[in-house]
Amino acid sequence: MAAVERVVISRPLLAFPLFFQCTLVLVVIMKKLSVVTLILALSVLANIALIVVVLWLTHTETCDDQHQTPEELSNCTDYVNVFEDLRPGEINEVLEYLYSQKSLQLVKPNKANLTTNYILGIELHVPNKSQALDFLDREGEKPIREAKAILFLPQRDPPVVEEYIISPIPKPSNHYLNPRRNKSIPYRVRQFSNTEMVAAVRLLQKEVATKVENMLKRSYGAAFTNCDDKCLTFTASAISSAFSKKRKLWITSLYQQEFSTLHPVGFQILINMDGINASEWKIEKLWYANKIFDSVDELVHKYENNEIPKLVLRFPEPEKGESTIRGSLHIRGKEFPKIPKAGPRQYEPQGHRYTVHNQHVNYINWEFNYRMSYTSGIQLYDIRFQGERIIYELSMQEIAIVYAGASPNGIYAQLSDSAFGFGNRAYGMMPGVDCPEYATFLGSTILNEDFLEAKNYPNSICIFEHNTALPLRRHKSNSVRSGFFYAGVVDYVLIVRTAFVMFNYDYIIDFVFHQNGAIDVKLHSTGFIMSSLYFSEEEAYGMKMSDSSVGSVHNHMFSFKADIDILGTTNRYVTLDTEIDNKTRKWFENGEYFSQLTFKRRLKRTELQAAYKYNFNTPKYHIVLNNDKLNPYSEPRGYRIITKGFSKQMLPQNVGFEKSMAWSRYQMAMTKRKEEEATTSSMHSMFDGGDPVVNFQKYLDDDENIVDEDLVTWISLGMHHIPHTEDLPNTATTGNEMSITFLPYNYFPEDPSVGSRDAIRVDARLENKGRVTFQRHGTPFKFTCPPQQPDFEEILKNGSILFMSLAP
Repeated sequence: MAAVERVVISRPLLAFPLFFQCTLVLVVIMKKLSVVTLILALSVLANIALIVVVLWLTHTETCDDQHQTPEELSNCTDYVNVFEDLRPGEINEVLEYLYSQKSLQLVKPNKANLTTNYILGIELHVPNKSQALDFLDREGEKPIREAKAILFLPQRDPPVVEEYIISPIPKPSNHYLNPRRNKSIPYRVRQFSNTEMVAAVRLLQKEVATKVENMLKRSYGAAFTNCDDKCLTFTASAISSAFSKKRKLWITSLYQQEFSTLHPVGFQILINMDGINASEWKIEKLWYANKIFDSVDELVHKYENNEIPKLVLRFPEPEKGESTIRGSLHIRGKEFPKIPKAGPRQYEPQGHRYTVHNQHVNYINWEFNYRMSYTSGIQLYDIRFQGERIIYELSMQEIAIVYAGASPNGIYAQLSDSAFGFGNRAYGMMPGVDCPEYATFLGSTILNEDFLEAKNYPNSICIFEHNTALPLRRHKSNSVRSGFFYAGVVDYVLIVRTAFVMFNYDYIIDFVFHQNGAIDVKLHSTGFIMSSLYFSEEEAYGMKMSDSSVGSVHNHMFSFKADIDILGTTNRYVTLDTEIDNKTRKWFENGEYFSQLTFKRRLKRTELQAAYKYNFNTPKYHIVLNNDKLNPYSEPRGYRIITKGFSKQMLPQNVGFEKSMAWSRYQMAMTKRKEEEATTSSMHSMFDGGDPVVNFQKYLDDDENIVDEDLVTWISLGMHHIPHTEDLPNTATTGNEMSITFLPYNYFPEDPSVGSRDAIRVDARLENKGRVTFQRHGTPFKFTCPPQQPDFEEILKNGSILFMSLAP
């Protein structure tokens, strides 16, 4: 279905026919009217004519429908999107095919245990770039649509995790190992699964909870069992397998309160989960009162015989005069503003200026495709401006977080969030808070072990146009020499947003499209901090957040991929290095040196030359360009990469978890594109520190030529976070923004936003005594209808949009 053309008809054109119709009727019946009645009728008709004239003179435009429903946006089939996520019916066909393969011995997730083969997840297998470009640019054959399935296969010898490609879609008839994985995946390094966590909780209930119940109640006023409304809860908080080369997991205990990570109790348990069968698992260590114990029995014995210090904590309660505890997101304290009044809102008076069809977005000069990967998160493909491809793939790769502390919870908490999945963590964004009310909210289709069939995760992506309230460009001239004028362009942008909730932390990711050909990737972190029970040793690793807790210092790290294609795939990477130029000039007094800025162009010829570690003393521009495509002034056309949020990864190289996040060693790297070098990380990186499934360092070590090649840019962002009391109840987005900007650099003869009808021009002349003329370039600016007010409380009342566990 083609995009619907909007036709705006001014009210006078609609009203004039009504005037003539009334006149005609009046002529027909006037002979039957009394004089008084005729005068009244003519008076009414004159008022109608007056209204028509006023409307015509004020040129007020009408408002179109301001919203398209998700169904209207997604059901059109005119655009063939080779990057579109698998649809529910396609996923179900893949499931049927896989379960029919007797050699795989698969059981459904609801019947799975640690020793059975089952499917962890299914998603689209993105076609090879060469095939996609042949179809997109050269009218070649459409790539075969395929699925990727992640299978847990503990019944293999040895047990493994495999990624299979299932082909074709629809009607699959074949499967083969993922060629982008050049090594088998040991079962020990598999990502987290519900089956495993259920088994871990059962072990804790059996071996720990009942045996220490009395001790916990005396120490903390709470327990795991028989606790009524004063309960403790578990959370998997730290991994030690990267250090021990065995699958081990530290579990920490918290008060079951809003929010639990703010209320640690200092009781931690190490589970050795190295065996396939849960009967092989064991409790290896326990940590209580800042001491380590080798068994539950040892801990209980020493506690009962007063051989160790005894902790005493009070169950969290509201402070005096408050109804809720600190850390809760219920409103409390002195409310403001004094008189409740609604804040400002934006709206679209003539409806969307963008369309979304089959995960393909058109917005003024922009078009691109989006998808939501279960394993890697949000991805954009084939990003074009004015019909020319700028970026082939722009995608998130990984979120890693490294904590510190004096307890095992702090020491071993080095985490890759992909182990929990990303696509299944992005849903339920709240209209009016997470995204504007007028945004288009779209779901994503995910198949993972949580459900037996493909499930729609609602409100996982929102798309909206937004006035940044900052001019894209502006100038006011008040000069006889240059003229009296004002010219400015409203910075309307299109934003594609998602939010990943990784238990306690929330990460908001925006892709922002400007009218001057620039793209921003913006990242904000919010959510709840992780804290540790206060001991004097913890003071080196955090600030006190309460009488009994310390907010643990940590480093957030984010990996992004940008496959930039500047007018084709023959690109090079050049830096413009700012330096000091010391020279004498013939005309300069006394022949003295004069120091000033200059810059040098430096072509990076190999991958190791291009591996960049930020140095404040060597400022530079990073530019990807096509040396064969010149602008009118003989400068190579390109895009500049600007980052705000470089963070130094300070862990020693190749120690523990660091090897699994080798991408974080560099703030930026450039490699020759290869299909088998598709990602910086994998869902297995939480546990694979000894021998990473994806070792980014190997991408660089072969040191290939990158001059006039198809290049991929790998960018690392991050921030060090030392929590403070204003992080309670949870961390604000203010001050926690990181960004990447892709900015045209000699790509256009001039700023392409010069053609935007969102510009306003005001001119004045001295001889006209200061009177001004306005230019709005045909863009309507007066509207009489109010913005639509969607009743989102009604839409969200059953809760399933926000909370998948409540879905029927």
